[in-house]
Amino acid sequence: MSIKRMVTKLALAYAATKGAEAFRNMGGISGLKDALQGSTGPGEARGGMQGRIGGDRASGAGGLGSILASLGQGGATDGREAGTGGQISPQNASLGSLFGMLAGALGQQVEPQAAARDLDRQFEVNDAEAESDARPILRAMVHMARVDGHIDEAEQSALFDILDDASDDERAMLKSAMREPVDAQSIAAETPRHARKEVYSAALLISGPDNSHEMAFLRDLASHLGLRQGELDDLHRAMGKPVIAMS
Repeated sequence: MSIKRMVTKLALAYAATKGAEAFRNMGGISGLKDALQGSTGPGEARGGMQGRIGGDRASGAGGLGSILASLGQGGATDGREAGTGGQISPQNASLGSLFGMLAGALGQQVEPQAAARDLDRQFEVNDAEAESDARPILRAMVHMARVDGHIDEAEQSALFDILDDASDDERAMLKSAMREPVDAQSIAAETPRHARKEVYSAALLISGPDNSHEMAFLRDLASHLGLRQGELDDLHRAMGKPVIAMS
């Protein structure tokens, strides 16, 4: 399983866990699991499920339906998915492009392709195949999802069903991240300097604008990563997130 595929599935799964409107309409994380696995309900085709959670945005791009479709397709080239209006495919996108696409699809007020270009300019890592880059990115997402509560056993079970193509090592890493103390400092400590913006953006991607616990976690993570206020401002604007002050 590639880091980009895992990031995409985690972002969608945690958006479902947090109860985003599109996911409430499709039955939360269990509904997402069915959609990702191609299951259908009585009288409903798979295309109908994807239509309910995707669709065109005012910007003319984005939509969870195209992301779900691209997760199950392998014929894309040059980072773009055939049949989706030239949208970026999670399979082949750079990390910046992937985060930009997900930010737009998950309801942020950004045009996905513009966000992708902006993040590509800011990120130093194009892909994160090395464990030293991938592990803190995934831990940042899991810790952000847990910062204002916990992931119960049913949600964990559904999450691992969604991540059905994860290796044993990847599953072990995720289980550890779900059970260890939420700790921005430990994530920052294992983050290579060149991957600091990518790790911060992974947490930012699934954060909510009005959650004080999440904002505190982001400030703590940014501080330990050594990111400057201007760098944070640029990342937040690119991803359509409200800017936060470090202090």
